[in-house]
Parts: sequence; C-alpha cells; structure tokens
Amino acid sequence: MSNTYPFILSLIFLGFCSLVGCSSAETRVSYDQTIPQLAFAAEDLERALDQKGIDEVSIKLLIKPESGIPESYRISREDDMVIQVSGPDAAGVMYGVFDLAETLRIGGLPSIVDKEEKPAMGMRGIKFNIPLDVRTPSYSDMGDDGQFNIPHVWDFTFWQELIDEMAHHRYNYLSLWNLHPFPSLVKVPEYPDIALDDVQRAINLEKKHYNGRGEDFDAEEILDETETLIQMTIDEKIAFWRKVMAYGKDRNVDIYFVTWNVFDYGTEGQYGITDELDNEKTQDYFRQSVKALFLTYPDLKGIGITTGENMHGASNQEKEDWMWETYGKGVLDVVADQPDRKITFLHRQHQAGATDIAKTFQPLIDHPNVEFLFSFKYAKAHSYSATTQVFHN
Repeated sequence: MSNTYPFILSLIFLGFCSLVGCSSAETRVSYDQTIPQLAFAAEDLERALDQKGIDEVSIKLLIKPESGIPESYRISREDDMVIQVSGPDAAGVMYGVFDLAETLRIGGLPSIVDKEEKPAMGMRGIKFNIPLDVRTPSYSDMGDDGQFNIPHVWDFTFWQELIDEMAHHRYNYLSLWNLHPFPSLVKVPEYPDIALDDVQRAINLEKKHYNGRGEDFDAEEILDETETLIQMTIDEKIAFWRKVMAYGKDRNVDIYFVTWNVFDYGTEGQYGITDELDNEKTQDYFRQSVKALFLTYPDLKGIGITTGENMHGASNQEKEDWMWETYGKGVLDVVADQPDRKITFLHRQHQAGATDIAKTFQPLIDHPNVEFLFSFKYAKAHSYSATTQVFHN
C-alpha cells in the first residue's frame, strides 16, 4: 500500500498537467494545452530552444483578456531564466511566441528583451484564385497550371502547410476566389440536384480556345474531354472543407469565399437557372446558396463579391440591385437564422459605383452582426499593383 499512494498522486499530477500545462525540469514551456494556437506556437518555441541547446529556462504563455488590443502581445523577462509571453487573446500570445522563437534562433537568450507589439493592419492575408473543379472554375483556370492544381486543393496536407506558413508570417485571413463555387461546396435544400460529386479536370486544353474574362468555361469543347481526379460525394467534400476551416481557425486564419458575377457554372441549366440578371429563379438560387454556405460551414468567417465581369449592359444600380437580392438578402437570412453569428461581408468596388453600393447595402452596413468592408482594386494584373487607381477615374 505504501507504494500505491505515490503512484496515484503521480497520475493525478500528470492528469492536471495535461489539462493546464506544467513547468518542471523537463518542461520548459508552460501553457494551457487545450488552446490550439498556444500548442502550435509552443512546438515552434521548443524547436528553437533545442536548436540553441537551452534547457534551464522557464517560459510562461498567458492570456490576459484586458491586456491590450486584439492580436497584440508582450514579452517580458522576470529574471535571467524566466520569460513570460502574454496577450489579450490566443492569437496575440501565438504571435508573441513566434517572435520569441525567431529572436532565440538569431541571438539566443541574451537577445531577449522586454517588448510590446501590436498589429499595424487588422486584416493581413492573401487572395487565392482556387480551381475547385473544371465545372466550378476560378478566373484563369483554363490552362494547364489551373487544371493541374485542382487535385492539390482537395489535399488536406496542402492546406496544413499553407495555413501553418501563413500563421508563422502573421497572416490572419485567406480569401478563396471562384467564379461560382457553390455546387462544389454545399447542398442547397431548395435545389438538391445541383451539388457536384467527384472532382474533375479538363484535358487537352492546349488544342482549345477559352475566354480570358471568365466566360464560356462551360463550352462543349472544354467539357467534352474531362477526367475524374478524385471520387468524393458532396458530403465528403463538405467534411473536407469543414476540416480546412477548423484548421484555419486553430491558427487564427479566417477563411472567406469571394465570387465574380454572374456565373452559373456547375448548374448545367437545371431548375431554369441562367446567368441573366432578370431571371428570378437565378436570384433565388444564389440567395439560397449563400445561406446554405454559412449554415453548412460554422467556421466560415465571411463572403465577398465582385460586381460586374459578367453583367454586360447593366447600370451600376442594376448590378447592385441584383447583388442585394442574392448575396445581401442571403446574408440577412443567415443572421436571422443564427442571431449570434458574426459575418464579414466584403464588397469589391470593381465595375460598380461606391454611392450605389452604400445606398443599396445600407441594411447590411447598419446590421450589428455584419462587418461590411469596402474593397478598392489597385492591382493592374495578378503580379502588378499601382499607387493610383488604374480602372476608374
């Protein structure tokens, strides 16, 4: 019996440590191990300590909710061998730990000094034109590169590596751009036959012509030669993207889907859907698809829209009226159905008018659950930008 009690006490201690994290001779970094951002950052810090051969040190990772603005952090030395990284949220502490690990790799323990940092920009991320499927293409997919990249975006290890790298470089949002992503992402109850199983790509594109404005990507000459890359049901696709978005959340990387309009790729003309602005069935389909997207993905942070591209001949106000009837009302449906849901709505100005946007989308701008962001394009092309706006005077 005398040997039983120490054994039981050891089990209790180990169980406690697994919940909150403990410092010991073997544990250099203490933190709440139930918080994924801290666990991820701590692994990086442990590697840095190993690289420098640093053993006798105690580093505490602490969330102090009232200690600063979101994503800020403080690094402080309590003494030569005790360091604290703190911040108002898990993201701030994670970034502080990355800072500490980078400093250790460069200069070792002597280089660690007290410091405080805060983000200069609230949103820091990338625009990713995502080739989901030849049937739901992005803007420039109809070439070898676009088609060859399709299987990679259905590979979870690709997203793990990308999101981990984004987190290390302090990026906090990832926008995925597609002409019409819904058939590859969701089941819309009102339009059940549209959801796409499997993942396909086009072949022999070097022999074919395609439009550089995102139009006619469903031409017979493109879709008459395809191959199935991955066999997946729509339910398996939904499970995949839920996993990706949850992983992003655990790295403080919010995920958005952004579209150009009006494109109806993947619908194959079912239910009378077309790309015509005055088609009421198309308007309802888009509205229900937006709602289904958010209800399907609880970790989806927001949605973005580009007005124009395939709205030929429409006035700015006519374009905004269509966007409101579809995306605007779809988001209102979501926040009505999920009153605790917070959504970011990104409206790109490209091929539209700022005053028309402000007037038409006022209900979203005023809604307490919606953060409405206005986007102005300064990129001349995919690789070039400008300090003055090049598309509008």
